Amino acid sequence: MVKIRFNRSTDTKRWGLRLFLEHQIVVNWTILKKSILLLILAAVMNLFWISWDIFVLTHPAYSAWVHLNLVWSQLWTSLIMLVVLVALIFPCHFYRDRKWAKEFLPLITVQVFTAMLCHNSYLVGSFSPATMVGYVSVVGVGLILFNRKMIYCALVPATIALLFCNYMSIIGALTYAPLFNMAEINKVAMHPFWVGSMMFFLVPILLACLFLFEVLLTQWRTRETAIQVLSRLDPLTNVLNRRSISSYLEKLHQQPDPLYSIVLLDLDHFKNINDQFGHSMGDQVLVQVARCLANNIRDLDVIGRFGGEEFILLLPNTTTAQAQSVAERCRLAISHLNFITEYQQEFSVSASFGISSSVSADEPHLIISQADQALYAVKADGRNQVKIFTDLAID
Repeated sequence: MVKIRFNRSTDTKRWGLRLFLEHQIVVNWTILKKSILLLILAAVMNLFWISWDIFVLTHPAYSAWVHLNLVWSQLWTSLIMLVVLVALIFPCHFYRDRKWAKEFLPLITVQVFTAMLCHNSYLVGSFSPATMVGYVSVVGVGLILFNRKMIYCALVPATIALLFCNYMSIIGALTYAPLFNMAEINKVAMHPFWVGSMMFFLVPILLACLFLFEVLLTQWRTRETAIQVLSRLDPLTNVLNRRSISSYLEKLHQQPDPLYSIVLLDLDHFKNINDQFGHSMGDQVLVQVARCLANNIRDLDVIGRFGGEEFILLLPNTTTAQAQSVAERCRLAISHLNFITEYQQEFSVSASFGISSSVSADEPHLIISQADQALYAVKADGRNQVKIFTDLAID
């Protein structure tokens, strides 16, 4: 664990696809923006269908393995569906702020998408590999992106329809996979045209859904990491909060032959700053002091906010004499900070420091207590000083 750095890179060249995916949280998109994503996915799937239909129709060698009348019908259906899908994108975008659009357009989008899948699934076989892969992948993505009730309202009828088609095919009332001439295809085990067509139909769905799953997983991990980091930090000063300091201190103390020093510092007369210049100015002082401390300690040292205007420094492998040097450096740096209010009033701040180390106590809370006693002695002696606990008896 190291101190928190405040400087952030502003190099826009770093913003590539990875950062876009991490920061454009798809789950947090508006319902209409998600609907547009679904419509684009459906449009791409239709383009694959159209390309397959055209390929079969322009290659007579494959005409024996399909029913050409259904291929023509599917081509026109796909073209019409493509127009409908593209047409639905426009109201989703231009009416994205309208209440009625948020309520009805996502429902229409999901239902149209489901109807398209059911129609295509029936044509290639209700339990074909393409249907099953598409069913599982699309349902998984849909349940993550949309309201579950909305998905189930489309999923349940679609499932019933597919089961019904399969049952009717079993009893001979419907032709299974009517797009294909199964009598010819079944003459060859694992017919290359059948296998190739299944792969062609399922690959776009599979790749698109895998891409969305990867995006969602990446964003979930990024958000979980951010939540973990934020739970450890003080939201104002961006240094460790008191709970994180306690946890780090316990780990530090559990090391073999631990040697570390603790520095407690308190901003002098901080209440007067809040009373005279306002709490907003007081917050700015705390932020600047935290940055000042970060610039005057080592990378392996740790800063925490211990109270309102009280900070703590944890200095591993540091004696009290070395800690005193660090504290004195920080004290001088803080005293050199200048602040200007919105009314052009200038003021400066000072801080009092108390030091203790693992040499003088065998429990972390006792070390903190000793540093606090040293800090109290500084306040009693006029503030803006540095004192070590073991020197108090001598004084």
